[in-house]
Amino acid sequence: MVYGSLGSLSMRKAFSCLFLLATVGAASAADLDIIEAPEINPERFGWTGAYVGASVGYSWMNDVDRSFVPPFPDHGEDWVVGAHAGYLHQFGSVVVGAEVEYTNLDIRFERAPFKIYANDAVAAKLRAGYAMDRLLVSAHGGAVYATTNIRLQDWGWTLGANVDYALTNNILLGLQYTHFDFEEFDNTLIDARLDTVTARIGYKF
Repeated sequence: MVYGSLGSLSMRKAFSCLFLLATVGAASAADLDIIEAPEINPERFGWTGAYVGASVGYSWMNDVDRSFVPPFPDHGEDWVVGAHAGYLHQFGSVVVGAEVEYTNLDIRFERAPFKIYANDAVAAKLRAGYAMDRLLVSAHGGAVYATTNIRLQDWGWTLGANVDYALTNNILLGLQYTHFDFEEFDNTLIDARLDTVTARIGYKF
């Protein structure tokens, strides 16, 4: 009988221990459910969409008039302002799109005997780049149409590069370098080149 009582007591102790372990395990599991798992793959910023914006910067102009012998070089530089609108589409990390940009140049030819200004430029550009979440590095190229205050106007080509950062889901900040090139401007012997650096701010829809 003593052995039976001891055996029964041992069984009760074993069941008590098992019950205690189960209770502690359940409580620990409940605590783990309360703690949220860290977000391993946070949502990345998407560059797909239309955007509009404005810019301000500085431009350097050089030209050579080959009508003269020797050729007559000229130059000018000034602050520039502009506006732009475009659309981007993202494929994985690759971003492509198109943009139209207006730039008010108002740059005077320094050596001309009378006042000659490069007035306005409108560029139609294709863009392609690589996105690293909110950072976009891209290049652009296309056609540009420029005017002057003496009614000379003509098409040229443009190439450049951009670095853009999405400050919020809608506000875009960026830096842009653009090169404009015009050969035999408006059927003259003037070859003109402009290099422009601008800071840009935009709104993405």
